[in-house]
Amino acid sequence: MIAPLKRFPSNPIIRPSQISFTRASGTFNPGAVVDHATGRIVLLVRVFERDTKRSCLVLALSSDGERIDEIMDHPAVSPEESYEEWGVEDARITWIEEDSLYAITYTGYSRDGPRACLITTPDILAPHQYQRHGVVVAGENKDCVIFPEKIGGEYVILHRPPPRIELIRMRSLEDEWPEHGVPLVGPIANTWRSARVGAGPPPIKTRIGWLLAFHGATWVKEGNVYSMGWCVLDSENPETVLYVSDEPVLMPEASYEIENGETPQVDPANFPNGVRVVFPEGMVELGEDLIVYYGGADVCIAGARVNKCELIDSLDKAIMSGEGAKPL
Repeated sequence: MIAPLKRFPSNPIIRPSQISFTRASGTFNPGAVVDHATGRIVLLVRVFERDTKRSCLVLALSSDGERIDEIMDHPAVSPEESYEEWGVEDARITWIEEDSLYAITYTGYSRDGPRACLITTPDILAPHQYQRHGVVVAGENKDCVIFPEKIGGEYVILHRPPPRIELIRMRSLEDEWPEHGVPLVGPIANTWRSARVGAGPPPIKTRIGWLLAFHGATWVKEGNVYSMGWCVLDSENPETVLYVSDEPVLMPEASYEIENGETPQVDPANFPNGVRVVFPEGMVELGEDLIVYYGGADVCIAGARVNKCELIDSLDKAIMSGEGAKPL
């Protein structure tokens, strides 16, 4: 049995009503990182604005990982460029220690569709230092994450040309990123990931390999339900998948993960049975635990924790006994 994630009793930890600078109908899908200067946990929250019908990204801070101490009263990233005209969405944050740099990958949305975009900064808490690098992958793409360290002198990046997770390697983040790479994990018919998958937060290096949280979704006719699973990639050759969850480790069950009412940020035609979403985008190490931050029902932010050693030990046993699902 894989060590279970336990939801915070205080969930949801961020609601739309906590946003002060706009009328928000959604605060969800947060990137997360530990600020290397202060040790505080930083969330980069997607805020959907009712009036503009666009999303921006807002900083929130926590000292203990569960209680939110502060939410900024202005966006850190707003739609400014042509490739962001319909919004900026779904950030992931990687601290790249070798470069003393945070890399923020996010989705820029426009009439051309969703595009994977990049921002870098030496200070995650200083938006005026954020440097936009624009669209980094040609074509429709989302769910892009950068590994926290180079492997073989190369940056390792996961992205999602629909409908699967692919891996690319780059000598420099400034180079043109290839549109396709090595397929890692894809949809499997008649399972919790029948329609599409995507990387969650940047992976964490462990003794058994790179630990990746990812989401899987069913087809619209099956409810378009988003759930979370674990994936383990080889430490030195992350193109090799060692384990994939055969069942969700978090699926929409709590009331804040299911929304049957009006949700301006989603098309109700895509969710025939209500919005049922667990969408992981942030993961940090805090003490002996791993904390996963996720969007609930495309409305709020929630968190769950698991003892890191217990999780890794249980995944190690599963790998050794040949358990898990097919990657592709």
